[in-house]
Amino acid sequence: MFNTISGRDDHDRFVVDPPSSYEESICQEYDKIIKVEKEDVVVDKIENPIHYKQGVSPYDVAKSMYGPEGLLKFVTINSVKYIQRYPFKYKGDPDKQLDDLIKAKRSLETAIELHKEIHGNQHIRHG
Repeated sequence: MFNTISGRDDHDRFVVDPPSSYEESICQEYDKIIKVEKEDVVVDKIENPIHYKQGVSPYDVAKSMYGPEGLLKFVTINSVKYIQRYPFKYKGDPDKQLDDLIKAKRSLETAIELHKEIHGNQHIRHG
């Protein structure tokens, strides 16, 4: 926990070179994985993170433990969390602020799908 720079405001100024024992091909493959050039890739990285694609989805686990109603409460509260912290947590970093809004949108979309599952696919009034 104390060897991390991710919580610091100046983390983007640090350059960490891989140890000399790393093979060049591994470093190049790693660079390909984390290199993000297009906005749609960034959005996909936020909406569908790689760590959620390994094993069982946390949403599936929560749904099996607490049912659709419990998961609906969680994702609704989670969206409020992302919206509330949006202007404050990453103040001065518009990219990370946008990430929070995208996460809030994803949580709300999940809430809508769960609502339809629980209450049927009834017409939802807009406005």
